[in-house]
Amino acid sequence: MTNDGPDIRPRPPFPPATRKPEPTEAQSKEARSYMWVFIALLLGMLLSSDLMLPWKLLPLMLGIAAVVVGIITLVKVIRFGLGAFMRIVVSMGLAATAFMTLGLAAQVALWPLTAKYETCMQSALTVQATEACTEDYLTFGGMLPQP
Repeated sequence: MTNDGPDIRPRPPFPPATRKPEPTEAQSKEARSYMWVFIALLLGMLLSSDLMLPWKLLPLMLGIAAVVVGIITLVKVIRFGLGAFMRIVVSMGLAATAFMTLGLAAQVALWPLTAKYETCMQSALTVQATEACTEDYLTFGGMLPQP
């Protein structure tokens, strides 16, 4: 007996879930390579962030490069499905890199105040003198009220 009427069998609301294929060795190697470059740029920025002006531009450039490479790395890790651990590591590193890069950019943007602060700190011999230098820097040379 054939039924020429409409098919009334219940259907699942969504198609069956398909698993994402495992990343190939080449994809894993490519993502790991980008991650190592990202880590190297981040470490370079960390190690050089205490340099004085004008050398403070070096960690700023390293930070900008690290943000770009970090974003590329995160996209590759997500696209290739390389696991939650790598996503977390790259995401946290990217957040730290962005935060530090913004701080370095602020120091470079405030070049005259930063130069004055660095000169003051070099000549400060006492705790009170270093506190005075820091207070002057944090109040933008006396333009903001003291906390």
